[in-house]
Amino acid sequence: MNNMTTCLLALLLTATATLKGQHQITIFGTVTDDSTHAPLRHAAVQVQNSTYYTTTDRQGNYRLVIPAKKHVSLVVKQMSYVTRVKEADLTGVPDSVNISISLKPAATELGMVPIYAKARPDTILGSPAYSVYDFDFYEDKFILLTAAKSLREANLKLADLNGKVITSFAVPREGGLAREFYRDYMGYTNLVCENYIYRINMYHDRFVLIPLAIEDVNAFIRPIIDTINGKIIYTDYWKDYPMFNYFAFNEKDSARSKLISIEDKELMHAYNFEYYSLKPNEKLQARRMAMDLNVDKHVVASLMSGFTKSMFYEPLYAPLYVVKDTISIFDHYKNLLFHIDRNGRKIDSLSISYNHPKNWKEWKNVMLKDDVENTIYAVYEKNGRKYIRQISLHNGQDQGRYSLQFHSADKLKIHDGYAYYIYRPFESTQEKYFYRERITLSK
Repeated sequence: MNNMTTCLLALLLTATATLKGQHQITIFGTVTDDSTHAPLRHAAVQVQNSTYYTTTDRQGNYRLVIPAKKHVSLVVKQMSYVTRVKEADLTGVPDSVNISISLKPAATELGMVPIYAKARPDTILGSPAYSVYDFDFYEDKFILLTAAKSLREANLKLADLNGKVITSFAVPREGGLAREFYRDYMGYTNLVCENYIYRINMYHDRFVLIPLAIEDVNAFIRPIIDTINGKIIYTDYWKDYPMFNYFAFNEKDSARSKLISIEDKELMHAYNFEYYSLKPNEKLQARRMAMDLNVDKHVVASLMSGFTKSMFYEPLYAPLYVVKDTISIFDHYKNLLFHIDRNGRKIDSLSISYNHPKNWKEWKNVMLKDDVENTIYAVYEKNGRKYIRQISLHNGQDQGRYSLQFHSADKLKIHDGYAYYIYRPFESTQEKYFYRERITLSK
């Protein structure tokens, strides 16, 4: 595996050299009350769909340093105020730009609300003419992957919060079969297709697709999880090996440090045993292939035997999240939540148990992050119905449960306190509709 790590590091060095050559822009300004003009302290300012985030100081001032862009959308939030999305053209802007923003107080008057015995999911968008196959969030809108018959003739749609379609765009046919959206560490929504991965840029509600080679995205972008304190957090994860590492790569001096190693020791023992179960001629073949590829013979043996495709093998899952100045890593094999500071130093490790429910089959080995509220949820399923539990980033403990109302909800994502998903009733002629439910936790 050392050879794989070395190759990945070399790719990161190449990518970083490219990034260093890019221009950066400093965005600064003041967030104020729209009516009193008083500065708002602790208002959240985030570049839409990205990890670039800060809060205002006592005087309502903020400062963000981001890579050069032609267009930027800032999402500004403060409790008791209406969230605002501020767009700005940065074409021709030098090193810095002032973007000051005012927020309107949220209305306190309550409108008429229908009362049901149980809250109903909101249908955001549904049409008898096409199905929704995937979705992502853009500003206060949604990017949707849709198709009338086949995803070989897919369309992208931009819709507002009420489900009104603002614009549509046909996915280029040369991309082949459209599959799903992938959000990268820079906050871009990417459309994964059969032949290309398209980076989706929005310019004044207009789609601009940039084709990227699949192998380049897999080598340069997917291994990178996030950034913190001028460092790139990346992994050498490989789904066919029961151990991987998280690293921090300093863009300034190209120094690399290991943050943590994740290993399923019981699975590793079974993985290595595959070599010894081979016949003598197969062992010889495995050793020769290992020398040619410069990898461990046990890796070759496990691939030869098909162990990683069997029911006995499950790829590792230990997600990492960066929130403000802290790195949180959920190690589901040591049953520990690790906290690491912005300089890569371990803060503590706390026991976790949410991944060992009474019925172990319910835990789906999936966690989701609400990028607006910076909360984490673990996903479970019982009798085809999903439910989620909010897991504290501070202590790793279960904060409460919420069950989705529709059976077999698909493409579950969490955003700003809502659970979003796609659903079509079983044995129904209805197309796949796009829904959301407000998350209300219960013990």
